[in-house]
Amino acid sequence: MISGLLVVNKASNMTSHSVVEKIRTLYHIPKVGHFGTLDPMAEGVLLVGIGKATKFFDFYIQKKKLYSGTIKFGCPTSTYDREGTPLSEINDIDLNGIDLDSLLSEFTGEIQQTPPVYSAKKHKGKPLYKYAREKKPIDIKPVMVTVYSLKGKILSPDTLWFEAQTSAGTYIRSLAHDMGQKLGVGAYLDTLKRLSIGEFDLTTAISSEQLSNRIQITDFSKLVIPIETLLPEFPKVIVTQTGKRGVINGVPLIPKEIIKIFPSINKTHFRIFDEEGKLLAIARKDDKIRQFKPFIVFPD
Repeated sequence: MISGLLVVNKASNMTSHSVVEKIRTLYHIPKVGHFGTLDPMAEGVLLVGIGKATKFFDFYIQKKKLYSGTIKFGCPTSTYDREGTPLSEINDIDLNGIDLDSLLSEFTGEIQQTPPVYSAKKHKGKPLYKYAREKKPIDIKPVMVTVYSLKGKILSPDTLWFEAQTSAGTYIRSLAHDMGQKLGVGAYLDTLKRLSIGEFDLTTAISSEQLSNRIQITDFSKLVIPIETLLPEFPKVIVTQTGKRGVINGVPLIPKEIIKIFPSINKTHFRIFDEEGKLLAIARKDDKIRQFKPFIVFPD
């Protein structure tokens, strides 16, 4: 079975779930999952885990993300984007008359942000958009997120182009909405493209159209980044046959079962391999008892 990561350039007007279903159906791969939703109206990088790599969700969802797009000022919407219902009359605005640098700096760094009510974020195990569709009001708590960088360029009196690098959990729709609230005229996200997630960007992505054309499975497998090369930030541990037998059964690894660790630096998480180069597990290091404890295991 194929296991690894597929970088997809999702087209606008399709859901992240539909990309997953397309791969599952066309290539008869039972285990497929995306690593973080990209809104239907948005386009760009969507990471899709294939096979055993679906277990890496918690690692990739935490990666930094880079976006670009446009914000339209003058009116807020119910969904914080162009597909929502306008919530006011059009307010006059000329962005050329504001201090753009000051506005952008106010939304850079650690900021508190309230997720859009029309979002997949869960409240008591239920996505927020379901409460919104049922017209059930709920108290959505603001969360702390990080905007590492935020650039902007005025395209017209009411339209701003932006590029933003953000932490996990940041909603660009909320960023657009909050900027509009700050200026007192309202705003919504008009277009959005995700340029990268962590080290993966559009230069290595397969288009949604290519996926739809159903290429040969052998060619498809060549597009999948092998699971053995993923998470290179975690040191690689090569183990003996005895160590391998223990690890794939969840037994902690002890020093005498280790052949080599590289790079040998102090880390919390480690990738465990056998001598043939097969990934066996992801483990945590317990310095007190000098053991590596597997918590994600890939048995034969």
